[in-house]
Amino acid sequence: MKFRQTLLLLAASASISLLGCSSQLVLPAYKNSGEKTALPEDTLSIQYLGVGGHILSYKGTQVMTAPSLTNPHFMVSGPFFPLSADEERIDQYLPDVSNVEMLLVGHGHYDHMLDVPYVMQKHAKKAHIYGSSTIARTIKPAIEDHRIHAMNDVMAQDGQAGEWVYGVSGKVRIMAIKSDHAPHIMGLKLIFGEVEEDLEELPWHGFGWKEGQTLAFVIDFLEDDKSVAHRIFYQDAASQQPLGLVPELSDNKAVDIAILCPASFDQIDDYPESIVKNTQANGYVLGHWEDFFANDLEGEQRFLRLTDQEEFVERLETVMPENSEWVLPSLFSTMNFAPNGKLIK
Repeated sequence: MKFRQTLLLLAASASISLLGCSSQLVLPAYKNSGEKTALPEDTLSIQYLGVGGHILSYKGTQVMTAPSLTNPHFMVSGPFFPLSADEERIDQYLPDVSNVEMLLVGHGHYDHMLDVPYVMQKHAKKAHIYGSSTIARTIKPAIEDHRIHAMNDVMAQDGQAGEWVYGVSGKVRIMAIKSDHAPHIMGLKLIFGEVEEDLEELPWHGFGWKEGQTLAFVIDFLEDDKSVAHRIFYQDAASQQPLGLVPELSDNKAVDIAILCPASFDQIDDYPESIVKNTQANGYVLGHWEDFFANDLEGEQRFLRLTDQEEFVERLETVMPENSEWVLPSLFSTMNFAPNGKLIK
């Protein structure tokens, strides 16, 4: 145990020394054209909120993945400094999420969970949260029990499908998939572990937000006849196969869009290749791509620190299905997709 703690401290020190230099954004980020044109009724819209956050909208039904807008400087995100959501910043930049019914969280680190309690209390008052039992126990002091859903017992694993869980409208459903979180640096995770009992108060520092069981999700938006209009694969952490892979589903419906995570991809043997080969989607969205440490949400974004963006894209394009596309969205931009996962430009 002491040896592991020493390694973690060395890794953390190495991270702090290297994190001072973020990558220049070489690849252009997708932005809205600014033109307001009528879209087909069956269009799926995905607005990127930064880090792992997205708002997915279809015919008035909305799902959100955990937003992260506080984005503290890396020097105060460790185990020794008080850390809390920047409510003023959230109020300023978070779009209208009052209609969101499902809020999905893949893992419990602060860059995914820190803002969630306040968002659910103030902005997404209808939303129920879906994540691991660690996430459920962590958020317990801030959110009513009936809005919290642990997915460990219903997730897909070992190649077997999990249970579909429906939103209150009945127009969207999700399936959680047992996944994995790539190491942060040198093959080590800096924040890990489970929360075994309900917390009495929210964590006060960055390392208090435990990872828990990492999940990926399949998200289905449904028509009135319950047929699947759009199927989306989502994950907020790079995963080592077979963890994170979509199992064979009884309806044989293909994945239309896969939301990938470039962060720490080079700490995994075959990412994004394993997910791309598994999903065979027509559209790929790169989430969690920008340097989020004290970033200016209105300014130009840099790519993740210590991450080779060109290598990620080269590996992605090498295995993508023919005629499929990938998108690197700018902050708060909205991407529109046809039912087959093709980007509407």
